[in-house]
Amino acid sequence: MSRALRLTVTADTHYYDASLGVTGGAYALRSASDQKCLAETDAILSAAFSEIAASDTDAVLIAGDLTNDGERVCHEKMREKLYALQKTKPVFVTTATHDWCCDKNPRRFDGDKVSNDVETLSSAELYDFYADFGVNGARDTFKTHIGTASYLRDLSESVVLLSLIDDKNGNDHAGYTPDHLNWILDTVRRETAAGKTVIAMQHHLLFPHISPLVTNGACCANRDELREQLANAGLRFLFVGHSHIQRIDKFVSKNGRELYEINVGSLCGYPAPRVEVEITDTEVRLRTVLLKQFTYGGKTVDAQEYLEAHAVHLIGGVLTTLAHGTRKAAAEKLQSFGVSYENAQAITGNGFPLLQHGARFLLRATVKDAAALLQRLPGGKAIAAEDVLAVRNLPLTQIANAVMLSVLSGVGLEKTHSQALCRLLCAVGNMPSALLTALHTDNEKLCALSRELPHLLAEVCTGGELDNQNLTLERVQN
Repeated sequence: MSRALRLTVTADTHYYDASLGVTGGAYALRSASDQKCLAETDAILSAAFSEIAASDTDAVLIAGDLTNDGERVCHEKMREKLYALQKTKPVFVTTATHDWCCDKNPRRFDGDKVSNDVETLSSAELYDFYADFGVNGARDTFKTHIGTASYLRDLSESVVLLSLIDDKNGNDHAGYTPDHLNWILDTVRRETAAGKTVIAMQHHLLFPHISPLVTNGACCANRDELREQLANAGLRFLFVGHSHIQRIDKFVSKNGRELYEINVGSLCGYPAPRVEVEITDTEVRLRTVLLKQFTYGGKTVDAQEYLEAHAVHLIGGVLTTLAHGTRKAAAEKLQSFGVSYENAQAITGNGFPLLQHGARFLLRATVKDAAALLQRLPGGKAIAAEDVLAVRNLPLTQIANAVMLSVLSGVGLEKTHSQALCRLLCAVGNMPSALLTALHTDNEKLCALSRELPHLLAEVCTGGELDNQNLTLERVQN
């Protein structure tokens, strides 16, 4: 390789067109229930694509969910942006379930009204619609049973891109049909045997990053079997999206083959990351770059401050509505997060005063307040008094926000907060097991949850085994 090959990888752009509504009560509920921004996507993507266009990257990869919910108008505007970017950089995309509105619930917002009369693109239409961003010029393709296509593109003499559509495995789950998987494995084996480095991207995960409690629902079906097969075939680098978190994990197959999965967060939600990849003769270097600023409403805003404020409103907005809103407002808020109408009514029914009391406590409580309660419970003695003293005035809502931001960014809490707080979180994580033991409870689901919680909190505190922001890997496994 005469010079390093440079790639920029993004995911989950979720383009949303303002014509679908960006004001009114219905839109406000929708926007406040989502980590990613909607009304701001055009501004955010314009800024990010401008930065990429001005960079020295050789190609741009986008790992699915190009649009909000597959609305035709969103696809048309997104494709315009891709064509504009392609004037300076080759662009390769894969599509995913949001691009053909798999839940059949496209929406537009007008005041307090939500309407579903929005034209969408079908999965089969995506093949031609985005053909200029991967399929055209591909050395090999596989047409899926839903009309989309995986494809193989040459990025250099020694590096190839394998862009994969994992929307359906034939059993209504993310993954691959048997013939599609065979094509993938054969392609990886053939290219690897020819001395090529295969850079793959798909939308869904093969790893339950951080913990199955966080990302289990974001994974392909049969994920354990899939990653074993892909690793043994020779795949070493896989970029994914979907979970909206920034994370890198390593899998080692039973045959000792390594597979690194790089989960790229949403470009239109905190922290608006993209991964810059530099491939030399011997190494693959990964560096996470965050959007600096964008112009919205006639003003240039700090992207990190703006997106963080939007994200943390998820927790604060719910608690505030439950604590100080009416039953009707609380029920609507819960529904905006996907709670069914029946369950939302039940939650805000006769027990609503108790729910309000709990929400008000959480809004005002500090570490000192929570520790006074937890230390009386089984396992509470592990909560060290000196750690409580060190962070005693820290609000619980601030801790919850810090945990969420850490999950999204991949930056461990121990790098942004005190060791005392991390120790307290880990101590609290061990309490459910102690409580179940004291209650002589052997419920299988509760026991599994209590066993996994300490691991989850440890991962949040450390950020995981690998550096999610800067990582250098051997290009070829020894």
